[in-house]
Amino acid sequence: MDAEVIVIGAGPVGGLAARQLARLGLSVLLLEDHRQVGRPVHCAGLIGIEGLHGLGIHPKKSAIINRVRASVLHAPSGVALTVDKGHSHAYVLHRNLLDQQIVHEAESAGAKLLLGNRVTHCQPTQTGVKVTVREAGSTKEYRAHVAVDAEGINARLARQNGLLGPKKSFILPALQYEVSNVSLLADRVHLYFDNRLAPKFFLWVIPLDAHRARVGLASAGRKVRKSLENFLSKTPMLKDAKVDKRYGGLVYSGGPFGKTVAERFIAIGDAAGQTKATSGGGVVYGGRCAIIAAASIRRALRNGRYHHKELANYDKQWKRAYGRQLKQMALLRRLINCLNNTELDKLFLAIQRSSVRELIETKGDIDQQERLITASLTNPFLLAQLMKIFLSKVKFLPQLLWG
Repeated sequence: MDAEVIVIGAGPVGGLAARQLARLGLSVLLLEDHRQVGRPVHCAGLIGIEGLHGLGIHPKKSAIINRVRASVLHAPSGVALTVDKGHSHAYVLHRNLLDQQIVHEAESAGAKLLLGNRVTHCQPTQTGVKVTVREAGSTKEYRAHVAVDAEGINARLARQNGLLGPKKSFILPALQYEVSNVSLLADRVHLYFDNRLAPKFFLWVIPLDAHRARVGLASAGRKVRKSLENFLSKTPMLKDAKVDKRYGGLVYSGGPFGKTVAERFIAIGDAAGQTKATSGGGVVYGGRCAIIAAASIRRALRNGRYHHKELANYDKQWKRAYGRQLKQMALLRRLINCLNNTELDKLFLAIQRSSVRELIETKGDIDQQERLITASLTNPFLLAQLMKIFLSKVKFLPQLLWG
């Protein structure tokens, strides 16, 4: 064996899995297809402080660009709802530096990192798992007892091993610009909901400081660049913006997959659908599940039982811990996706006229969203307004139930 465990993908979730496995005393080989960890950048870089710290990640000062305490939610009509937590609750980060920090911690714990190794196949054998890679034009093979798939939302290797992977309709193209020459409050994020510009998702303005921001959107529509530039030109605080950088990626908004375990194979992070369907963020939940995966793998290897049933404990444990929360967020996302702009405006007005804004400020959490969802649905006024809106959406029932 080249290692006891091979981790595929050195993003934050793969790096956390490698770090945890190495700290548990296992030999780990971490494979990354790019030549540099954290490149290219695909993420908006807004991550909850409490969630990161809970994973044992304390970003270095060089990785922290800004901290935010408030969010401003904009309805299609222009109605704005400000939610102020009263304290900094999220970092704005250099994601490449965060990824590199996590992987460095994994290496310090004993994991071995190989860059420029693109995994093409991962298959179980009678004695372990064989991972085939392309590196500098040549083909190589590595062997281990177990493979951990942290390749991201494409989940190509997961499907190779008989797992379902994501529904394509929930994979949304995203585009983000870093802009300067803007004027905004540095401690608040702006989210814009508008089905004309970003159907089935939203647009965002994330401040880097008072004069620079990350502006982006994810959308079920195909004209993401045209929509984003239209948004820049029509939004007063952005109309004089100078575009300094452009980068794109994919956002997954569909909730957790079915099975995440196959023979000697475990999927984590985006490759398992462990993302918040409401926002597309996956570092915190993926990281939590990576820690569960590491413990399950250690038990399987130490007991000498590598077969599917032993590793399947991971599937049960992460779903018991976080499956309900992720499913709630996926249902909320599907509900919002069914609304047109007029209905979105009605929803914003219902929230304004109820006490839900106070609930968001007291119970809302960038990661623990199920507390807010449950509390909001117990508000009599909001519940009555929601029933009026959604009773007219009977034709969308199949979409709500099955996506």
